[in-house]
Amino acid sequence: MESLQFLHGLLSRALLLFTVIAGVYGLVEYFRKQVVTPSYWGVIVVGNLAAVGQGALGLILALSGQQPAQWVHILYGVVALLWIPIVNFINHLANNSEHNRRETLIVALLSLFEAGIVLRAITTA
Repeated sequence: MESLQFLHGLLSRALLLFTVIAGVYGLVEYFRKQVVTPSYWGVIVVGNLAAVGQGALGLILALSGQQPAQWVHILYGVVALLWIPIVNFINHLANNSEHNRRETLIVALLSLFEAGIVLRAITTA
């Protein structure tokens, strides 16, 4: 189980890295007046897949009693899993699901928000 805990921690740092990179890259693209590109969505999807893996490992650790199941840590994990649905929901509300420059800003800011959520989840573990 120690290897699962190590992997859980490793994925948390990878997820933090992905969210920060996605946020900073998105801001750069926004100021360059670019729309969200398929490669940018690729970064978001890979980050979200890391969140899914992170959540699955966390669930296994919590059910086996190896990981402290603090409700706030679990809440942050659930929010991290919702990265793409939150982006789509906010984009739909603020942008009527149009693919324009504003979508780039929305994705960038929500990615930085996710970075804060991941960092907070790491500190509550």
